[in-house]
Amino acid sequence: MEKQHDIDQNRILTILTAFSTFLMGFIDAYTFIIRDGVFASAQTGNMVVLVAKLFGGHFWEAMIHVSAFIGFALGAFFGQAIIEHFKEHDWKKYRIYLLIQAVFLLFIALIQQHIGPSLIGFLLGLLAGYELTIFRKIKSTNMNNGIMTGNTKNLMNNLYLAIFNKDSEALQTFYTLLSGIGIFMLGVGAGTLVLYFGAIWNLWCAFLITGLFYLWLLFKRS
Repeated sequence: MEKQHDIDQNRILTILTAFSTFLMGFIDAYTFIIRDGVFASAQTGNMVVLVAKLFGGHFWEAMIHVSAFIGFALGAFFGQAIIEHFKEHDWKKYRIYLLIQAVFLLFIALIQQHIGPSLIGFLLGLLAGYELTIFRKIKSTNMNNGIMTGNTKNLMNNLYLAIFNKDSEALQTFYTLLSGIGIFMLGVGAGTLVLYFGAIWNLWCAFLITGLFYLWLLFKRS
């Protein structure tokens, strides 16, 4: 029988992955609309636009996509290092993960009006790589919380298995992935709406929401 603390960790990770999925959509709306069509989390899109701009002769315009990609790669590297360092800290490690995220978002929100698209693309790519490494499971299903291509492929694979193989586990995975995709789209929509109140508010809202989840974990008892 699964231990209670393992169940608790799984529930916390599920909630935080759902939040992270929303946040990645939320921030991607900001970078795409305000920061020259960059995606913080969807590196396939960045690669396509990067190469298209390079071969189209727009070298300097392509550089923002290069910086976002480098930032994402370093964020994933850093995220794995954080996981390895705090893996023995039980569920309380998620407090540390969120604190790092909140401090980093506060830093970006404070300087966002004083830096160019390439640097903010790098910083938000760094955040996305970190998030996609740290928060990646809803219930028992692995969820890529910022890149929906693989999630959509897995969604339909599991739908086939559920329909034709009568696989109940595949059906549950289908519903989980469907909810994750829906949460991401909701994040994109919310992120877009916030921009109508001013470009600076997207990152401030991202920081505040992260702070609320950190406070939830801070006051949570084992």
